[in-house]
Amino acid sequence: MKTKYLKVDPIIIYPACIKTAKKQDCFNCEIFKRDLCKSPRGMCAKKYPLHPKGCPNYGKYATCPPNAPMFDEIFDMNKDIYLIYYRFDIGTHIEKMKKRHPNWSERQLRSVLYWQGTAKKGHKEEIRKFMNEYEELGYEVCVPEGYGVDVTKTLANIGIILEWPPMKYSYRIAFAGIPKKGKSLKDIKKENPNALTNLY
Repeated sequence: MKTKYLKVDPIIIYPACIKTAKKQDCFNCEIFKRDLCKSPRGMCAKKYPLHPKGCPNYGKYATCPPNAPMFDEIFDMNKDIYLIYYRFDIGTHIEKMKKRHPNWSERQLRSVLYWQGTAKKGHKEEIRKFMNEYEELGYEVCVPEGYGVDVTKTLANIGIILEWPPMKYSYRIAFAGIPKKGKSLKDIKKENPNALTNLY
């Protein structure tokens, strides 16, 4: 029996800079500085604990902002787009960690050091199973946020509610689509020769 995956209709939000034909440059953007950027691509540059300049991959990988193209610039939106996800029961994990370490803070209990490896491994296996079925049809896989997809709203439309912060479940998300004629995620590296590659 074939593995089943969920079809999605990605909600893509362009940053104001790209809309006006400018290159994304969050750290020098007044819209971003005033916390008014509506695109998920801007989230990559937002600070979080121990990372004052946002995700350390921002600007380093060919498949991360600002190097990555928008989702609909690469993928054929007339073809089916699939969600490939792995759901990790973080609620149960936190309860187990509380019993082992009753004096730990909430941040310590949630630390990705103790569960992200398991989630990554499970997600890669789901992607592998998907590609075994769909790669010959031309499908390629990406992490959609960096391509401007509002994953929270997109998944809500198919009944999957993402919690921020996650209380019960944490999800690892990938989308798969068929690139437009003459396009490929592999070509992004060629267009950004000085950037690293972070393809599945």
